[in-house]
Amino acid sequence: MLKRTTRRARFGTATVAVIAVAATTINGSSSSAAKTSSTNKLRSILFVNPLPKYPQWREIGDCIASQAKARGVSETETGPSTGTLDAATMIQQVQQGIANHVGAILTFPASAEFEPVLEQARKAGIIVGTMYGAGAFKAANVDIGANFTQLGRAYVQTIAARKGIQHVGLIAQGLTGAAKAWTDSVQANAKKTKNVIIDAVVYTNDDPSKALDASVNLLTAHPDINILASHMGTATQGATQAIKEKGDVGKVVFVANGSSAIALQGLQNGTIYRVLVQSLCAGGTSAVNAIVGIGDGKKEPAAIAVPVQLVGIDAYKKLLTKGWS
Repeated sequence: MLKRTTRRARFGTATVAVIAVAATTINGSSSSAAKTSSTNKLRSILFVNPLPKYPQWREIGDCIASQAKARGVSETETGPSTGTLDAATMIQQVQQGIANHVGAILTFPASAEFEPVLEQARKAGIIVGTMYGAGAFKAANVDIGANFTQLGRAYVQTIAARKGIQHVGLIAQGLTGAAKAWTDSVQANAKKTKNVIIDAVVYTNDDPSKALDASVNLLTAHPDINILASHMGTATQGATQAIKEKGDVGKVVFVANGSSAIALQGLQNGTIYRVLVQSLCAGGTSAVNAIVGIGDGKKEPAAIAVPVQLVGIDAYKKLLTKGWS
């Protein structure tokens, strides 16, 4: 089990920027920055990180830790040590937090089984924050994340801007929650276009080791596909590798989620068409501010959207210098 206190955290910053480029943008509001304080009623936060070794979630965890320290609140992080999404382990860690009477629990609820456990936390007087974005968990005091229904619409708008018929293969996490919200939105919005057709959907449970086979299977079973798209950063390496292995560079492109060396390489070599980048640190900071505010008896928004953009290589490079990921 990975544990970390705020004293070990690396501070990260994020700035919401408006880039005057041809990019699909969804702007969300976030809690205003708060001054350093040690007079909060809330004394502790447990962050159950779904993928503590994955770069984007590592950045979120570091920013949560830094802001908790700035607000004078003790913060501890746990998460699966395997490097893959493990909902059962995360639920056990949430239950341990309840048993330890932490002040607040913040997590990504990776399955429907989180709902009763988070309700248990609320009944125990624990503040619950979810980093989800679909607003699907009623037990949460506050939800922070991208709006996946809006994301689905943005993906389709980006794909529809390409010339000609676009046959799309979707790579999703699963059949419920944020993945379902995104997939349903993509499929519904595609029907409103004249040139976007969803050929098939495959699921990987956010496991990077499954992305290559899933992508190859899509391209093999549906040879008309010229677009692969995913809401998961874990799909990027497998999808771009599949395009190369199938000899489809120049024919098939990927719409990816999240910055990485692989994403940049894909933008440069033509296997990636657009990358979704988010102001992740702003999301982590807003989560802490909202939870601390609730602990102090303040009324905070029930949902806080993380700003996102789908961008090409030029805007991608600019946003990375401004703390987006």
